[in-house]
Amino acid sequence: MRKIFIIGFLFLFLFSGQVLAEPIAKHLIDAEPGEALLLDVGKWFQAHPIEKGLVRYGTVFKSPRVQVVFIRLKGAPVGRHIHTQVDDLLYVYKGRGEFYLNGKWVPAKAGDFHTCPRGVAHSIRTGEDEEIWLMCFFTEPLPPGGDRAMID
Repeated sequence: MRKIFIIGFLFLFLFSGQVLAEPIAKHLIDAEPGEALLLDVGKWFQAHPIEKGLVRYGTVFKSPRVQVVFIRLKGAPVGRHIHTQVDDLLYVYKGRGEFYLNGKWVPAKAGDFHTCPRGVAHSIRTGEDEEIWLMCFFTEPLPPGGDRAMID
């Protein structure tokens, strides 16, 4: 009996890695991309320069629960606005600028994290020759056409 237990344990130990390494709940995967990734954020921004205008957006992850957008902004403000459906969370990856928070402009630099619940006015701006790289997290994907209500 003891031999059978040991053989069974070894069998389970040796083959469970194969089983556990595979997605076991494929029916739950509803994201784009549909696999785990490790992004080099700096390389992503370098590979996606601002080509025309003053801003570059790129969605790097999207599911029914969250959307992650990387943004490069240079020399232009984003008008004050509110979001009607989503919360907006912004991480400053590189650069500097100013966030409009609670009625005033506040300096922001790499490493700062801005949280903004839906319905609260906010904005961002940079100096004329300054660029800022942002990682933006929306608490659910933006609806088609967005949900921004511009204030000015």
